Amino acid sequence: MMHEVRSIPTAPRSVRPGPILAHRWPLLALGVQLIVIGGLWAWMLFLAAGAKPSDQRRLDEGPVAQVTATVNRVDEPLRDRNGELVPWHDVIGRQHVHYSFRHRDHDQPGSSFARVGDYQVGSTATVELLPDEPNRNRIVGTVLHVSHAWLEPTNWLIAVVVPGALVLLGWLAGVFQLRQVLVHGDVAVGTVLDVAPVRFVLPEMLRVAFVFRDHHAATWRGRHWVRVHSRLGQRLCQQLQAGRFEPMPVLHDRRFPQWSRMLVPQDFLPASLHWIEELPV
Repeated sequence: MMHEVRSIPTAPRSVRPGPILAHRWPLLALGVQLIVIGGLWAWMLFLAAGAKPSDQRRLDEGPVAQVTATVNRVDEPLRDRNGELVPWHDVIGRQHVHYSFRHRDHDQPGSSFARVGDYQVGSTATVELLPDEPNRNRIVGTVLHVSHAWLEPTNWLIAVVVPGALVLLGWLAGVFQLRQVLVHGDVAVGTVLDVAPVRFVLPEMLRVAFVFRDHHAATWRGRHWVRVHSRLGQRLCQQLQAGRFEPMPVLHDRRFPQWSRMLVPQDFLPASLHWIEELPV
């Protein structure tokens, strides 16, 4: 007894959301990771920018008051194994200078980064500060902070979060495309060409390649991943062990037949989906 699969036009089919959302799940996982990791890192850098970088911007913008300070300590600059000076990423060698000054009858400490050799212990320096916040201060001509491009929140948003969002949009487009195929697609008889396991992926997956003809009798090739423990996966494993592949139903988009999905006949049998019959020949 042989069977043929015949399609009968009906209303649009309903599909379960689970398999739809699991479509191309590596893209979903990658996109979510990029957005979460990049967003959290950018947020932490944004919070960190409220310390030294913020103080430096406020001192740059002013207004500031100036006082005379005394240098108390000068840290040694960073050097390599050969004793050579290691410059900062802006190619300027700097050392940390610590000083103290008196402002409004109160002694205030401070520190900033000056060029190597500009200041020695006991020397005087002109310090600029915010009049109402004297703890925000630096020696004139020095810096509190030198920004690194890789520590800028905006760069992380552009380099990590935006690509993650684009990957998620690609996954979302694939989900809508698959739903379009499953709900409104035409059914055809497909011939399995190859079944192979997908390595290094959990849950276990199979890669199935097949060929079918659309309503114009044009031949199209399709392929997609199948969970090993799904009904289709189990059916393909049985056929692979038997060394013989049976014809299987394939849903494809009428306008773009390259958008296709192989199913098993049982996928068409729920009570509201009586649009396929198996007729004896």
